[in-house]
Amino acid sequence: MIQTNSLFDKINFNGGNLSSDGGSILLSQFLKKINLKKLLDSIPFVDLRHLPVYSNTNILFQQIIKCLLGYNDQSDQKILINDPLLSLKSLICSQATVSRFYDRVSLNTTNEFKKIITQLAYDFVNTNIDDPILDADSTMVTTCGNQEASAYIHHYQENGYHPLIINEYHSKLLLSSLLRTGSAYSSNGIIEELEQIFTQLNNTGNIRFRGDSAFYRRDLFKYLENNQVTYYIRVKNFKKNIRESLM
Repeated sequence: MIQTNSLFDKINFNGGNLSSDGGSILLSQFLKKINLKKLLDSIPFVDLRHLPVYSNTNILFQQIIKCLLGYNDQSDQKILINDPLLSLKSLICSQATVSRFYDRVSLNTTNEFKKIITQLAYDFVNTNIDDPILDADSTMVTTCGNQEASAYIHHYQENGYHPLIINEYHSKLLLSSLLRTGSAYSSNGIIEELEQIFTQLNNTGNIRFRGDSAFYRRDLFKYLENNQVTYYIRVKNFKKNIRESLM
């Protein structure tokens, strides 16, 4: 027979309030240092609410924290509500409130948000990166149902949108993104996005550009050369081009 040990009577086995996201403490400190909440206050929303409990800035800030912690679905909002550490940092809203929040988002909202996050990236690159490398590529956002401008993308064998992404290699920071229709070709809009980037980056002939064969375009080559940008782009039909150049 197991004897009762009085020592266990003094031990609490309830576990207390435990969090799986202790790293959010450092994340919150970083976001506070760059004054992200203050920057988000400038973003316009189509908001007809009266005396709202949660401001749009507060909800957007919650979604940024949630995504940075790896929670990408709206249903993950309950994790923020139930986590003792995350709920301690700010007032967490419900999943239904988040769903209504996206109804207040307009094109002006997304444009201003893009401007804020890319400006933060430009400032960092200009201050800390001596020889920036711009990596351009297309990606896919999967869609379900009959979504406007969605199309079947053969490369991914799925329906969705076909955004253009430009990152800086050393810092891994996003410098530009362009949401495009599913039928858009991989390099559509590249020159227009680079024009925006080059107005913000310090260009002393030190910028390099990289892309796959989808960016093999003579107009892009000319544009990069005119802006003193070194480029590395995979050649389409390499063997055929070599034969033609030797003829």
